[in-house]
Amino acid sequence: MASPPFMAQQQQWMMVPEAPAQQPSGSSLPPVAPLRQLVHSFQQQPSLRQVYPPQLNQLDGRSHGASPVQVNPSVEVSRHDVDSLHPAFAQAMATKSSRKQLKGSGGMRRAMMIMPKVLLFAFWQQFYAYFSGDPFNAFVSSMISCPRPAPPNCSIGSSWVSPENLHSSALDYSEDDLMNASNGICVPVDKYHSAWSLSDKCMDKDEVLQQTTRINGINGWIACFFGLFAVFIAGQAIDVVGRRPVLMLFLSSNIVVKAILFASTFMSHASFVLALSVQNIIEVAFAAGVEPAMNSMVTDYSRGNEELRGDGFAALGFIMHLADVFAFFAGYPVLKVHMTDYAWFWGPLIVVSLIAFVLFNYIPCSKLEETLDKSAESNKLGLITEEDEEAERTWGNKTCPQKMCHVLKVLFKESIAGFHLVGTDPFLAQIIVLNALVGQAIGGSWNLAGAYLLGWGYEQANASLARPAWHLGLMLGAAFSSPIIRFCGAQTAFGAGLILLALGFGACGMGGPLAEQAEMLFWCGTVGLGSTGQGLLIPSFNALISVRVHDAEQGKLFSFVIVINTICGLAVGQLWPQKFYDARSSGWSKGLPWLASMAVFVAMLLWFLVLCSPICRWRPRKEESDCGEDDSSEGSESEG
Repeated sequence: MASPPFMAQQQQWMMVPEAPAQQPSGSSLPPVAPLRQLVHSFQQQPSLRQVYPPQLNQLDGRSHGASPVQVNPSVEVSRHDVDSLHPAFAQAMATKSSRKQLKGSGGMRRAMMIMPKVLLFAFWQQFYAYFSGDPFNAFVSSMISCPRPAPPNCSIGSSWVSPENLHSSALDYSEDDLMNASNGICVPVDKYHSAWSLSDKCMDKDEVLQQTTRINGINGWIACFFGLFAVFIAGQAIDVVGRRPVLMLFLSSNIVVKAILFASTFMSHASFVLALSVQNIIEVAFAAGVEPAMNSMVTDYSRGNEELRGDGFAALGFIMHLADVFAFFAGYPVLKVHMTDYAWFWGPLIVVSLIAFVLFNYIPCSKLEETLDKSAESNKLGLITEEDEEAERTWGNKTCPQKMCHVLKVLFKESIAGFHLVGTDPFLAQIIVLNALVGQAIGGSWNLAGAYLLGWGYEQANASLARPAWHLGLMLGAAFSSPIIRFCGAQTAFGAGLILLALGFGACGMGGPLAEQAEMLFWCGTVGLGSTGQGLLIPSFNALISVRVHDAEQGKLFSFVIVINTICGLAVGQLWPQKFYDARSSGWSKGLPWLASMAVFVAMLLWFLVLCSPICRWRPRKEESDCGEDDSSEGSESEG
């Protein structure tokens, strides 16, 4: 069967080395040994030189329309990596019917056909995370305790019963209550009332909201601190061990986390807060590598085709946001019953976590396959040193602690290499920091959305409507991102996302002084414009950064993104729940979190415009393209 036209053309431009010899059975070598053997195989072959045709040099989905040119054999352009089409993509294009179907199927649909199991896993993990997300916040609120309010000034969440009506009331009182009821007594309102305090252990709704926000904020900060170290390890594991093991460890950690939450329902308040911290550390530590691993899988499946890569990231975002919407419909009934004992919720989820582990680990139709191309790891990336050769020779004589120390030493060394990876590309370093600050501004205000609506008198389940509405907007933004990236470029999509975020969050911030329009401004501003802006932001950011490094370094790159996000979260993340938010505030102070986020978006937009201006043109680490321009042109050279 003849090869498809575009594949035959690509074969003229690319050289693929023969597979290295197999490792002798029974050898006891460190993890670097197969890598060393691969290097020997490369050294026995002529230097690999390859030139990409201009139509394959696409950074953000824009084709420059240049036709293939003949290259003078005496003029060789050295490539640092071997980007070839992933076998799944080549197989999908192998038949005439497949080519015809893919050609007219649209960007995201094509990506869904190429990487269905990755998208299925992304759907599940996002669904599971958000299904338990709103109930988790309600669970924390239900465990808050506080003293009974002093009458007659009863707080929101309680009502006053006068001394004359104590004996006529249908409520039961303890002897202590009756002895101190000279001014009446404060009693909790019904849990189905909109003023319910959210906890049967505390009658003050504002106090419950304030404590819940602060507990979640502090626990999140502690978890991020420990998760920072996990990201370093995950980044190396993704590029060396593989993408799949990182995702399987995450599924295993889900079982432990749900078991801890189940046990915490029977603990005292102090033990409950400690259990929350422990489960947060475990969850964040093992979830640190999930997003980089999934992004790396998308990169693997789209190797050599930057247009498919943009579509893959858009499809990944669309699927994850769709999962969020389905998660809401599954979790809404849990909130609607206003549970006060969440043991009945966390217990069954332990079993569900076990089922998910089996499905993605053993069942053929859903089992995740490894996508890491181990042949891409070679000494061309500087991974083999004389010290590694010595470790290879003495590996069999090392004790278990010595082997563990060696592995940790390698991980630390390669983690530092992640900083060097980004530090060599000023554009890449700055766009990552910029994106991290934008993410903190989004999360800082959006994480307060539930408490914000509850403060306006929303019922618990109805306040959770903001989450699916938000993710519908993210889906809309992700759907628009694919054609915008394709025809206008990733930079345009990223800038448009920042503008929408600034307009949306700024409008919501005006709801503080404009109390009568506060609800409308929240739904139209934050949920409408803001969510669509973030939906544009995520795929365009991934498209901008992924093509600036080698395929063998994608795990390091996306892990480094998480590292910077974590560092920014540790530095400024607590400003929103601890400083900007006050459950008892009014006027401009009530909209302060949203106005602070708007200020960050405007500042980051100005920074981004400077980065994309002609005075800032940095050559990427991966010599492929720079901000949508061909490397073959003079514009790819650094200026200024």
